[in-house]
Amino acid sequence: MRLTQKTRTGLVLALSLVLVLSFAVFAEEQVVEDRYDQIFDAAQDQGRLTARFLKLTTRSDEKSGDSTILTSPDGKVMVIDAGNPSTYVDVDRALKALGITRIDYLVASHPHVDHIGSFAQLIRNYEVGAVYTSEVVYPTSHYKNYMAAIEQTNTPHIILKDGDSFMFGEHVLVEVLHPLPGVEYYDGYPNSSTQFINNLSVVMKLTFNESTFLFAGDLYTDGERSVVERHGERLRADILKVPHHGDSTSSSKRFREAVQAKVGVMMHDAIADLNVYKKYRREETMVYISSIDGSVLVSTTGDGEYIVMTQYDRTTTFLD
Repeated sequence: MRLTQKTRTGLVLALSLVLVLSFAVFAEEQVVEDRYDQIFDAAQDQGRLTARFLKLTTRSDEKSGDSTILTSPDGKVMVIDAGNPSTYVDVDRALKALGITRIDYLVASHPHVDHIGSFAQLIRNYEVGAVYTSEVVYPTSHYKNYMAAIEQTNTPHIILKDGDSFMFGEHVLVEVLHPLPGVEYYDGYPNSSTQFINNLSVVMKLTFNESTFLFAGDLYTDGERSVVERHGERLRADILKVPHHGDSTSSSKRFREAVQAKVGVMMHDAIADLNVYKKYRREETMVYISSIDGSVLVSTTGDGEYIVMTQYDRTTTFLD
């Protein structure tokens, strides 16, 4: 069949219309609901222990790191870690969305830049009740910056060690399960100290009646082994901040079996190790990853039941 110029033009227009409509349908299907405002709505917090695991966006060569904002049933605020310096805007945005002007407990799991990088800015811009850290000294610029901020603002600095405990508000018990007191620095420290520092991460268990949360910093398997040997079933917790962003350096079988988490959260810019994720899932732990699910809210009235809300719905099934 021979096509006239008019016919060719009509076909081109029709094809263009089909492509436009197809793109529109595809674009509509790819729209992802963003529940940021719902997650950071403080009106839902009263009488509940709520943890908000933040999705941080790195704006530097450093990985974004960890930051969790917790609110106690009586309105106290705890921030555990605060990402690298460039992620301060994310932490600050979340705190402002929640209407928070005072951080009662500012906790550093360990002094790596992707955990304490924004501490100096938080200390200088917010009223801070006290800063809680391990006793390890880490002579880097970021560590020195936030130590200077503590001194210049006269903020109390409290050292945590295995065996310590304190109350987060009136209803939540915080037990410190690691590290042991006393740090033995090796010759040449802090060179090649990544594993050394990670294994000195503060491990804290929060208990609110029948509900439990465990924060394990960036513990490697050696550190996990030490904690499991000392505490065993005391590590059992429903909600777990997965150690070291879900990397293969951590989450050993002994540790996972000791914790028996119902929910695990990995804060990372990507997926640290897919096999680690799958191990938790085979053990029926629901696992969320900030790079995929966005910020994650976990909230409880203390009855052992939890509300979990993610910033985004998963649009892919490759993790299943």
